[in-house]
Amino acid sequence: MSNVIFACWRGPQGALNEGDLRRVADRITPSNVTGHPHRVVMGTQEGLCLTGPVGAATARGTSAHLGAFAGSWPAWHEPGSPMPDGTFALVRSDGGRVELCSDFAGSRTLWYVLTETRFLASTSQRALVALMEGLEFNRAAFAWFLSSSTLGPSDGWDRRIHRLPQDARLVLDRQRWTLDLRTTPIEFNPRPMNAAACREELLGIMRAAIQRFDFTSARWALPLSGGYDSRFILGVLVEAGTRPPTMTWGLASSLHQPGNDAFIARRIASHYGLTHDYLLSERSEDPPAAVVDQFLAASGGATDQLFPYLDGLRMWASFAASGISGVIRGDEGFGWIPVRTVQHARTSVGLTMLGDFLTEAEAEELADGAQRLPEALEHRVGESIPAYRDRLYHGHRIPVGLAALNDVKAPFVEIASPLLSREVLSFVRQMPDDLRTSKAAFSQIARAAGPPVPYATMGADDDRSDFIHSEPYLRWLREELESGTVEALLPASWRARLLDHLSETSFAPTSSRTVRAALKRVIPTAWIRAVKARMGPELPSWGFLALRTALASRLVRLLESDAKAMRDAAR
Repeated sequence: MSNVIFACWRGPQGALNEGDLRRVADRITPSNVTGHPHRVVMGTQEGLCLTGPVGAATARGTSAHLGAFAGSWPAWHEPGSPMPDGTFALVRSDGGRVELCSDFAGSRTLWYVLTETRFLASTSQRALVALMEGLEFNRAAFAWFLSSSTLGPSDGWDRRIHRLPQDARLVLDRQRWTLDLRTTPIEFNPRPMNAAACREELLGIMRAAIQRFDFTSARWALPLSGGYDSRFILGVLVEAGTRPPTMTWGLASSLHQPGNDAFIARRIASHYGLTHDYLLSERSEDPPAAVVDQFLAASGGATDQLFPYLDGLRMWASFAASGISGVIRGDEGFGWIPVRTVQHARTSVGLTMLGDFLTEAEAEELADGAQRLPEALEHRVGESIPAYRDRLYHGHRIPVGLAALNDVKAPFVEIASPLLSREVLSFVRQMPDDLRTSKAAFSQIARAAGPPVPYATMGADDDRSDFIHSEPYLRWLREELESGTVEALLPASWRARLLDHLSETSFAPTSSRTVRAALKRVIPTAWIRAVKARMGPELPSWGFLALRTALASRLVRLLESDAKAMRDAAR
């Protein structure tokens, strides 16, 4: 996938040229992506740039869409035409109007900003900060990043930048120079359903949705795990005559470990007679600062999920180098874990706030009063806790948490998530609570439809927090927390608390992975879920607070250097 950059301007004062767009594209393209020229189209007082490997992305004039459509949408490039289905980011212009569109699930993030002279939109916050030639740091985004690992429901790192909501149209009237945002609120309206009839109807909707995607016009691959989602998609594709190459990635030691994603995925691919690759994602031997910089360059700082990319994103860069245009992902919204309270429902989907684990005074000090939960994401009178939980999953976890993970991969491949299609999610919002909790209905469908291969009990990569306790990363965290950037982000007392915690943290030279694998093979998954439900909200550790602070510190310097590069070029 590439990133898209769109700009239009009111007159000569805000004018940009092709060189400006190319310079920004060069800045935001990761250093390990080479040999993929940017695609730039200039129109009347507007310009469009697709960066890096354009893969299955499509451009028509100064309109472009990333991702993949479900079905045929011949007028996709015309503002005001019907909203396509699929998983995509869409910018379209006819010279008079400009329209940004997000898909029903919000699987890709579009950021935008309107100034007196320019309208700018991009899938990359870095591109917008660079084009504005300066960073106006957003304290609310930092507060959300500390508490939840994302930038929160609507914030960007620059206070002028806005996130396009899911299932939304944003229309710019270039004559009046005004914006009109049109959104559709998420409504969960569970209705009585017979369990068997529900599963049958959901199965038909899912099959039709998956088969509407065209995975033959470009080279699409399917990352295959040992779980339900990707296995189900693969079965439907093969049934329809599509046989995508598959792959799994993780540690070398995982491939021969029974019950592991890598071990199970290989058996599934063999069942269907498909080509299957196992890609190593071992930690890079590069200094942590270099690994972090690659991650931030690609992600734009929208997530703290560094652990899957500790190889320095070499594996994802290899996809672009090998000609893979896109990957088919199993992201879905069939329901979430059991929760007991409103707070547990909120924190379970990543909407943790500073006030959930700090005193009111401490939270206000860190956030400077800027962290607030939007009214649309609050619990409603008469709404069941499971319905609230899954409404937040659709309204926050998918368009903020999962979309941020797509941002990391975006510079390298296109992404399609057929289980996030409009018809699928619309039906899920009508299902009874008990058929959504723990994905009960979907899990039964997948078990009945899949091959006779066991399900994995653990992933093929390393434990998500192991790296924080390694000597190189502990050393890097201490160095970053002592930087001048962190002095501007945190009160001195907080920086001292984080450094004290790191000083007390011991190295973990070996992983406890083998012990965890043994336990997972003997403890039923249902028991583990029941225990987690009783434990209540999972709150961030001091280690993750230190990591998030360090990532934010380095990201601020990256954004400031992006802006400075454009200022210098302008001079």
